[in-house]
Amino acid sequence: MLNYPIPANEAHRLAVLHKLKLLDKPNDPVFDRVTRLTTKLLNVPIATVTLIDAERQWIKSGVGTDIRETPRGEAFCAHTVTEGTPLVVEDAREDRRFRDNPYVDCDGGIRFYAGIPLLTSEGYALGSLCAVDIKPRRLRREKLDALKDLTDILNDEIHLREHVLHEQQRREASQRALSALHRSLEEQIERRTHELNLVIESAYDAYISVDERYRVADWNRAAETMFGWSRDEALGQPLSGLIFPQGVPVYDETAPIELNACRRDGRELPVEVRMQSLSVEGRNRYSLFLHDITERRQLERLRDREAREDALTLLPNRRALDERLPEAMARARRLQQPLAVLFLDLDGFKAVNDHYGHAMGDELLREIAKRLSLSVRETDYVARWAGDEFVIVLEGMAPEARLGFAEKLIRTIEAPITIGETTLNVSTSIGLASYAPESQETPQELLKRADVAMYEAKHSGKAQVKVAE
Repeated sequence: MLNYPIPANEAHRLAVLHKLKLLDKPNDPVFDRVTRLTTKLLNVPIATVTLIDAERQWIKSGVGTDIRETPRGEAFCAHTVTEGTPLVVEDAREDRRFRDNPYVDCDGGIRFYAGIPLLTSEGYALGSLCAVDIKPRRLRREKLDALKDLTDILNDEIHLREHVLHEQQRREASQRALSALHRSLEEQIERRTHELNLVIESAYDAYISVDERYRVADWNRAAETMFGWSRDEALGQPLSGLIFPQGVPVYDETAPIELNACRRDGRELPVEVRMQSLSVEGRNRYSLFLHDITERRQLERLRDREAREDALTLLPNRRALDERLPEAMARARRLQQPLAVLFLDLDGFKAVNDHYGHAMGDELLREIAKRLSLSVRETDYVARWAGDEFVIVLEGMAPEARLGFAEKLIRTIEAPITIGETTLNVSTSIGLASYAPESQETPQELLKRADVAMYEAKHSGKAQVKVAE
């Protein structure tokens, strides 16, 4: 027999336990309801209400086990009673107190245990409400709080029995009070069960319960709204025929998964799915919580676009160009088609900023961006590099046409720009660098050549095009 700790108040504790006459009694509805609720709320296969006698553990109520008593030395709850506080064992095989326990060291043995002591009004620990699983697991805070809430119901029951026992010593009417208070406790459990059903039914997320063959056993209002099938239509139907035509996804209780479900009208709906399994009377049941992530996907696409778009001109930014240029160079190599880069820097932009202010300078940049966008072909790519610098990627333009195109851009930008009552005049200096598909030149090197040519155009008098060597 394994060693077990003994509380300092053992004699008084046992006296109260025997006086309350909880041992060796038939099943009690209050205790049975709590153990059933424990398996549902904590999603465990086994839940028990135990009482620790002098040399044995008596199982007052149990779901998922037929055992009624064990030696005290083999009882996890003996430790819970001695410590008088909640005990959580995430993996019994890793715990020196329990790894040699015969209920642990066996096939299908106990791996997870969570127990809350059952306390009398004077603080004596009589036993515990415990949740058990054959798999190791972590207990989230909200699940532990739920287990404590259920234990409070049992503690109320124990306190009630103490009270009734005391009253029986004074008058015969105590039995009627016990029955009335029992009904009150049952109503509390019924009310909590009803509240749980209301939460599921009124939840924003879809809740679907299925059996081991993934046939629908429950389908809340959010599921009706989300997928277009009424509850009556969905009950008994295979989940694959309703929302997962590609097959029910492999579930992972540790993390949600994202995938596309299908509505009744055939439209795809992106959802985040959380799945939990539960064994009820030897049969697997699965609970699915599905959250519509359409807005999240749209926001992600918007953020991705904003990360690659210049906020002022709405042109692609430098990051977008860094992604586009290597792709264009790869196409040029694969198709053996011409490719060139124009590097533009405005002439006179600083004077506009200094004289009229940055707000006027911003309006000027927006107008330049519009003119450039209207001047290029659909296959060309215009990006804002930085400040008053722009880059144009020309794909498939004949080499003999590039210089004339760049000179036309200069004339386009030189045209007077009217903003409010102010007329502005700027020009641009352009560096033109051609890409040779057979070369080993990198995108950065190609841009650098165009940049150097642009500065040569600046130094040669501005408002002109220089072709890079």
